[in-house]
Amino acid sequence: MEATKKLSKKTLFAYGLGDFASNLCWTFIGSYLSVFYTDVVGMAPAIASAIMLIAKIWDGVNDPMFGAIAERTNTKKGRFRPYIFYGAPFLAVFSVLAFTTLGSGNTAVIWAAFTYIGCGMLYTVVNLSYGSLSTVMTTDPDDIAQLNSWRMMGTNLSSVLLNAITAPLLMKFSGGAESYTAGAYTKVAVLFAICALPLFYFVYANCKETIKPSASAVKVPVSTSIKTVISNGPLMLIFIIQLLAMTAFFGRMGVVIYYLMYNVQRFDLIAAFMSLPSLFTVVGIFITKNYIVKVGKKKMAAIGYIGAGVSLILIFVVGKTMGYANIPVLLILHCFYGFFCFSFPIPMAMVPDAINYQEDRKGIRSDGTSYATVSLSTKFGSAFGVSGALLIMGATGYVANAQQTEQALNGINMTTNLLFGIMYLVCLIPLFFYPLTEKKSAEILENLEKKRTQGE
Repeated sequence: MEATKKLSKKTLFAYGLGDFASNLCWTFIGSYLSVFYTDVVGMAPAIASAIMLIAKIWDGVNDPMFGAIAERTNTKKGRFRPYIFYGAPFLAVFSVLAFTTLGSGNTAVIWAAFTYIGCGMLYTVVNLSYGSLSTVMTTDPDDIAQLNSWRMMGTNLSSVLLNAITAPLLMKFSGGAESYTAGAYTKVAVLFAICALPLFYFVYANCKETIKPSASAVKVPVSTSIKTVISNGPLMLIFIIQLLAMTAFFGRMGVVIYYLMYNVQRFDLIAAFMSLPSLFTVVGIFITKNYIVKVGKKKMAAIGYIGAGVSLILIFVVGKTMGYANIPVLLILHCFYGFFCFSFPIPMAMVPDAINYQEDRKGIRSDGTSYATVSLSTKFGSAFGVSGALLIMGATGYVANAQQTEQALNGINMTTNLLFGIMYLVCLIPLFFYPLTEKKSAEILENLEKKRTQGE
């Protein structure tokens, strides 16, 4: 299981493209599917919220189940890479189907649920396998941090691109209509899916699995793996941290379009407001990625969560007290928010440490199940954040395609900014209790290497 050779820049770049490709499918869904459901399909916010919640409840079963299957897969190409190869085309197809309509009324709702749940399952197959690669490509702590930093740069560069071009593309494909048409959403989804496929295969070709479990580890019962993961205290803390952070991040991503359309009311600046935070996240990650291990993962994550939370709370205050016409101030605060999101790759860089911790204690290495558990927090976060925000917006008076009341506008501002800003600050609580410092993780890794050498 030795894998101390430093990863090449090409490998790091290729790994970063994995989330770039994933987000060509998933970011469009995260940013626009809720408004597609409410303003195009005509669903009530409560129904759209229910679909997303049901899908994520199923993910609670599906993700760990697939993680257990993947880590028990044994092929010449590895445990995780084959799922990227075979799953990517199906993910591309379902990411398009999610932005199609079928019939009306109950038929439309059933179709939306089928395509969204199907897309979520296929995203699990591809993205969970891709994410798990970071735990089996190297044991070098700095390289693991670099992998997750490059991954998040890929994530946010794709967000910059998508946020810059999606609104103009939707307008173009809508053919001059006053609002985006159903056909426009479908055409944009097709375009993004076609671009994503070759990037997935580039990842498959350049990211190799070098850490392989022992034959006995593969034969560990699924129930044992699940118990091992649940009893892994550091991993459970990472799960809670990610659940809070991803609820805030994806929740805001899913409803910020309402804030920009109805509060700010500058359709010409939607692309700027949605792309600048992602661009500054890339800047933040690029500046800080070499300091994550040197300064410490906990300290760097804390700085990021505090900065992101305070930035969103200030955006709320500016809108409520100074008005939404203060465009320069709002843009600057959005840039600050984006910069402090440099913390996003850090919890994922903690996952291998938690896996090593449990292997050292129990003698069981559950890469796939562990990663699936933490990955599940991202899916739960995206569902709870968006669905919860939609429910709050509906309760405060939001009505689709209508002039919003003052109460509804306040509800949108509170939901989009204040609620999620506070949630970032709450991340500090489980982060405080996370026990694995860089020194402790290095000691565990050294001990594991001795055990592996003795077991050969």
